[in-house]
Amino acid sequence: MTRIGVRKERLMALVNRFRRCRLLVVGDLMLDRFIWGDVERISPEAPVPVMRVVSESLCLGGAANVVHNICGLGGHAAACGVLGRDPAGKLLLENLKAIGSSTAGVFAEARLTTTQKSRLIARPRHQQLVRMDHENQAPVSKRLLSRVRKFVGSHLGRYDGLVISDYGKGVVHPELLEWIAEAAEKKGIPCVVDPKKENFDRYRNVTLVTPNTEEAGDAAGIKITDRASLHRTGQVLLDKWQAGAVLITQGQEGMSLFRRGGARGHFPTAARDVFDVTGAGDTVVATCALSLACRGTYEEAAVLANLAAGIVVGEVGTATVPLQQLRKLIREQV
Repeated sequence: MTRIGVRKERLMALVNRFRRCRLLVVGDLMLDRFIWGDVERISPEAPVPVMRVVSESLCLGGAANVVHNICGLGGHAAACGVLGRDPAGKLLLENLKAIGSSTAGVFAEARLTTTQKSRLIARPRHQQLVRMDHENQAPVSKRLLSRVRKFVGSHLGRYDGLVISDYGKGVVHPELLEWIAEAAEKKGIPCVVDPKKENFDRYRNVTLVTPNTEEAGDAAGIKITDRASLHRTGQVLLDKWQAGAVLITQGQEGMSLFRRGGARGHFPTAARDVFDVTGAGDTVVATCALSLACRGTYEEAAVLANLAAGIVVGEVGTATVPLQQLRKLIREQV
C-alpha cells in the first residue's frame, strides 16, 4: 500500500481553510488530570512507590479533547454532551469556554458524576504509575439523552461537519447513532466516528470510522497479525459499517485507509519519538473531520491526521496540535 493522490500544495490550501470550518462534536466529555512527581523510595506500608507530588495539570479529555484539537487547528467547534453539577463539571465547562467552544449543547444533571481520569506520572521518565477514574455507575437518563438529540436536530444545519466521539460512557447510544447518520446524510455533511466496542454493531452509513488496531480487530472478529489480516479487517469493516471509508490507526506502524471503490493507502508514522499515545485518537478524528468538512479527500485527511498524531504522541499527557506546527510538517515531510 502506498500514498496516493496527495500533493503538498493541496494540503496547504486545505489546512488554510480550517479557520472557516464549523464542526459539532457529540460524545462523552471528560476531564483529564495529571499529577506529576518524583519517586525516590518504596512505601514501608506496602510494596508500592511513594511519589512526592510536584505539580498538577488539567486538560480536556474525550470528546472535549476533540473539540480542543479542532480549535487548536484553527477550526470552530461546539460541544454536545452531558456532565455532572460537580467541581469537575464546572472546570470542564470553563475550559471549553476558554478555548472558544460553544457549550450550548452541554447539559448538566446533579445525579451525574463528570467523567474524570487522574493519572499519577513519575518524573523524569514520565512513567505512569496508576490511573484513577471517576465516572457514572448508572446510565445517563432518557431525559438528558432526549435533550442531546433535540439539540443536534435543531442545530446540525449550522455546521459543516459532525464528529461522534464515543468513549462508551452512555451519551452515544444506538437510537442516536441511527438518527444522526440519517440526518447528516440528508444535509450532505460528513460524519466522522471514533468508535468504542459498546456500539460496534451500531455504526452505519457514516463518512469515516477511525478505530485503532485493537478496536478494528474486535469489531471485525479478526486477530490482526500481519498485512493480510489487516486487509481482511478493513474490508469486513467497510461492509459491516457501510461507511465511506475506514481508517485503522496502528500506533508506531502508522495508519491504513480502506475506502469503497478505491485503492488501499498506508501512511507510515510521522512521529520521531513516541512518549504517550493519550489523546492521539482524538487528534486523528478532529483532523479528519476538519479535512473532510473542507472538501478534502480521504487520502488527504489521512495524511494530515497522520502528521498531526505524530506531534501529539511526542508529548506527555493530553496534547493538541498547533496549526503552524502542522504546516511546518507538511513542508518538511510531504
